[in-house]
Amino acid sequence: PVGLACSTDCEGRDFFNGHDHFEGGEVIQLTMHMDPNEVAHENGAYVTVEVYGTETQTVKATQVFGPPDDEERRHLEESISVDFDHPDEPHVINIYGSEQNITISFTLSAHVQSPLAEHSELVAALIMIFVYIFILLEVIHRTLVAIFGSMIALMFFFIMHEGSTESIRQIMLHLEWSTLGLLFGMMLLVGELSHTGIFEWCAVRLLVASKGSFVRLMVLLCTLTAVASAFLDNVTTMLLVAPVTIDMCSILEVDPRPYLIGEVLLSNIGGTATLIGDPPNIIIGSSFEEIGFVDFIVNILPCIFVFCLPVSLVMVCYIYRHYLTTTKMRVLDTTKLKKTYPIYDQPRLMIAGTSTFFVILMFFLHPVHHKDTAWIALLGAFITIAFTNPHDVQEALRSHVEWDTLLFFAGLFVLVEVCAAMGLLRLIGNTLASYIEDQPEDKQLTVAITLVMWVSAITSAFLDNIPYTATMIPIIQILSDELPNTLPIETLAWALSLGACLGGNGTLLGASANIVTAGISTNKGFEISFLNFLYPGMLVMVVTVAISNVYMLVRYVWI
Repeated sequence: PVGLACSTDCEGRDFFNGHDHFEGGEVIQLTMHMDPNEVAHENGAYVTVEVYGTETQTVKATQVFGPPDDEERRHLEESISVDFDHPDEPHVINIYGSEQNITISFTLSAHVQSPLAEHSELVAALIMIFVYIFILLEVIHRTLVAIFGSMIALMFFFIMHEGSTESIRQIMLHLEWSTLGLLFGMMLLVGELSHTGIFEWCAVRLLVASKGSFVRLMVLLCTLTAVASAFLDNVTTMLLVAPVTIDMCSILEVDPRPYLIGEVLLSNIGGTATLIGDPPNIIIGSSFEEIGFVDFIVNILPCIFVFCLPVSLVMVCYIYRHYLTTTKMRVLDTTKLKKTYPIYDQPRLMIAGTSTFFVILMFFLHPVHHKDTAWIALLGAFITIAFTNPHDVQEALRSHVEWDTLLFFAGLFVLVEVCAAMGLLRLIGNTLASYIEDQPEDKQLTVAITLVMWVSAITSAFLDNIPYTATMIPIIQILSDELPNTLPIETLAWALSLGACLGGNGTLLGASANIVTAGISTNKGFEISFLNFLYPGMLVMVVTVAISNVYMLVRYVWI
């Protein structure tokens, strides 16, 4: 609902939009947008909202909002259960500021919800659990599971809001269009490159570099993927690396899935190292002025490349040791291979390769131009198709784009955002913040680093880390503002980054790169199921988060 603008003090306004008579068990959802106010922020001023019965002239409930931010508009939500006397009488809302000499301006809406809304977090959690069960059992395709899951979540949202649900426009805004646009554009570019022979050409060169060792080949592929993911985003990296890997394994006549899983795990780890490597890092970097590209290099990159990367390589090789050591790589005639797999469409390679080079270059320069990578990928893709398929766009769209993967992402984004609107992510964040604030001052930083990192990792393993990171940003900002001497904002940001990014390795649905890789592999005839990914992914996640936790404590607490 659209809020009513006001400023303290504000009495007797109809924030209920005429619906001011209640029934027992209903829930009043208060949504406030507080305008930035530097003076109010510095003085810790807040707003008290009263629900006032006009016939009995009694205050039925109170709720506190604030303080406002000094630069940006704050979005705050709270719920009030209608368990007071005489709920059927007319009600108004009175709003008072905590400081008489400080005026706080805001927009407030009060929306009445059904009694089910009091248990909205539980409903959201149960929906997510059932979605994961169906994906795990593989009764139907995971794309259908995500779409049906999002529809069920919207149905419960509809019931909670007593028949008023989100518009199609609002639902479309739930989609992460930047991610979908990046995937769509890079799928077209990679599809054009695949018709030139470049992937087979690269696969042959990698086989030569492996010198007949499966272990050396695994280490080489995973290391290259991790390094590339630090400077590209990990989705783009896997879109480029996965086809090469599958073609290489086709030449060797071996299963590509161990290599693909190892690569995507290292891709998520490598992407954690820089500001542009993973979407949560981009959100963190854009949310805090104190944090920039160089800060990630100085604070996060050593943890990733000195500690997490070597350990993860050893773990991946150990997990797949039987696959890598029980059979020897057959002797290959490299000269014959190079003749068998040449570049067979050089004009197309020049066009698609040039476009891809400039797209990747612009990705590298993201800290300079700050333009959305989706626009860059889409522009590069359509320019390429204009030269390579000027009269057969339909064929390019049909053969290059993995529509089931894009639809799965769309369903998952809506599902997570609706569950977030039910308060699931807010509950996780607020519970975390309350526990940290209750700790003794000398232990707060240790507890904050550990909890933020592990809660972020576990949540990101099962929920999309993009909305989770966006939810946690204001929470860690408030924690730092309230306890500036013990909880530096930069340290909390590093803990959030490491947890949210490394947590993506926990399950197949934890990171966008995982889903993209599974889609590419499945379309080539090698299905990566939820269980295929779970054991190596969860093991690598737990170990790397533990290493990062020790690194953070040693660097920022114990030294």
